[in-house]
Amino acid sequence: MAEKVPPEIEQIAQQLDELQEKYSVLANQRVLLENEVKEISRVLESLQTIPQGAKVYRNVGNILFEEDKEKLVKELEDRKSTDELIVEKYKKEEEDLKKQISSLQEKLKGMLTRYYQKVATAGGKAPSSLGS
Repeated sequence: MAEKVPPEIEQIAQQLDELQEKYSVLANQRVLLENEVKEISRVLESLQTIPQGAKVYRNVGNILFEEDKEKLVKELEDRKSTDELIVEKYKKEEEDLKKQISSLQEKLKGMLTRYYQKVATAGGKAPSSLGS
């Protein structure tokens, strides 16, 4: 019969799962924003090729609205700038989370090693599963 893992180990494992989930969500958000920045860059490049005074339209839902080119360019540049700042913030947060995850993994590994050594010493052999 497998031994029940101590609550401290389960708690660390749960914290690790939560951090890994948070990291995954953050990485996905960063990728989405990076893709948005690329798309805005492509739109800005396209707008540069349009002659001065040409009509420019913005798609809002299923309707096209005429838009001032300079105003649109300024708005897109501002949005791109903001998105780039957020991407950098996300990258820093990801690095912090990686460090926290690594630290918790090491802590969990040490706790499990000590636990299995204790169980092996007490019972003659280590349990075959965590018994979660």
